[in-house]
Amino acid sequence: MILTVTLNPSLDSIYFTDTFILGEMNRCGNPVKVVGGKGINAGRTAAILGAEVTAIGVLAGINGEFIRSCLEQEPFFATHFFPIAGESRNAVTIMDQENNQTEIVELGPEISEETSQQVLDLVITFIKKQKKEPIIAFCGSANTKNEHLYEHYLQQLNTDTKILADISGKQLQNVLNGSAKPYFIKPNIHEFGDLLGVTLKNKQDIFSYLDHSLLKDVPFILVSCGREGAVAKFHERLFNIQIPKIETINPTGSGDATVGGIAFALDQGLSIEETLKYGMACGMSNALEQAVGYVTKENVTRLKNKIVLHEIQRN
Repeated sequence: MILTVTLNPSLDSIYFTDTFILGEMNRCGNPVKVVGGKGINAGRTAAILGAEVTAIGVLAGINGEFIRSCLEQEPFFATHFFPIAGESRNAVTIMDQENNQTEIVELGPEISEETSQQVLDLVITFIKKQKKEPIIAFCGSANTKNEHLYEHYLQQLNTDTKILADISGKQLQNVLNGSAKPYFIKPNIHEFGDLLGVTLKNKQDIFSYLDHSLLKDVPFILVSCGREGAVAKFHERLFNIQIPKIETINPTGSGDATVGGIAFALDQGLSIEETLKYGMACGMSNALEQAVGYVTKENVTRLKNKIVLHEIQRN
């Protein structure tokens, strides 16, 4: 069983246009509208692949009610989103013919201390009801004044639980500085450099930093590098991951789909090699769709067979 937690769901509108010029009138067709938010996208991916996924989080205002009605049509095993004050955010993506991606993302409703505790209580209740330890995925931003929110969550949960932390910035930094470590993190190459305060120009630069003290006791690290694939560390094993070229339609949500693929593979007890392939194949499959956080089993299977893993031998 997989549980995804989304503290900032969104109503996503994706516009596809031949041209997009700042300061001018830009005409385009009607947008593709989907429910987004990192945890929802990751959970949708894992559910499409066949996992039992429960998605929880918060919803606010008119957008929140619309999102709730859409979630009822999703492939999740169950959803538990409770109402809070404010308005769930809108997120707009504009894709032009040059594959330039422009995003406008609202801040979203504020997560109060009371709300964050309600979410934590829901997670703990869920875990207690499971016959075996579930996979827990904390995904995405939270509009909160508490920069230690996710750190607090991890400290309150059983350390045997595999916790995937697809978060960034100060929240991730505080989690890694805390006493309770996540099982898995997935920064992209730019986020990884910012996290460690270094400049990374290419994949090879990443390897020398995977043993950084800030990352100590995190068993599974995946650093995504766009079209260049990814670099991974699993315990003491290092991998250079190469992916095939694809004709991208919309890359928005590909990182979320990668996390969904990783969660699915871990839930199925697959090898690290298969887990990495599932994650990367899901990210690419999402990029082939107009919708966000969506994959097909057929594309995942096809792409997974084209991914090449090179295990790097330590000196």
